[in-house]
Amino acid sequence: MTTEPSPHAFDESLARRFVPRDDLTKTAVLIEMTDENAVTSIRAPFGEQTMRGSFYVVAEGDRSYGAARAEFEATHQRLGPASWRKSQAVMAYQVDEACMVHTDIAGERETSNAAAPGDWIVRQHTGELMVLSPASFELRYRAAD
Repeated sequence: MTTEPSPHAFDESLARRFVPRDDLTKTAVLIEMTDENAVTSIRAPFGEQTMRGSFYVVAEGDRSYGAARAEFEATHQRLGPASWRKSQAVMAYQVDEACMVHTDIAGERETSNAAAPGDWIVRQHTGELMVLSPASFELRYRAAD
């Protein structure tokens, strides 16, 4: 029987500030829902996402995922009709043991992801938590000056 890693609480004492890399742009298209309580499930590379109401489908390199509208617009700058760049700094640190990170948006569970030793736990300025591999983190962020 396999046991799930324990839930992870963000540890402020380990976190440092990182800023988005200027050269990383994303393609994002708004999926506007007339019913803001409508629920859509998306299979992303990191697992199943549950989106409520309007959301963005984001293409970043060879992967795509969903992003809640309010959180995406609060953390990104529009460069063109479907082109965006992340604009907000994050707090992040690497974990040294396996854990489970729950991403909650507006009080609702969007996704849960297992983090392996060496993965980065990232907290957006909106409070959203996410897990990134070392390679993915390095592609997206650099240490703040």
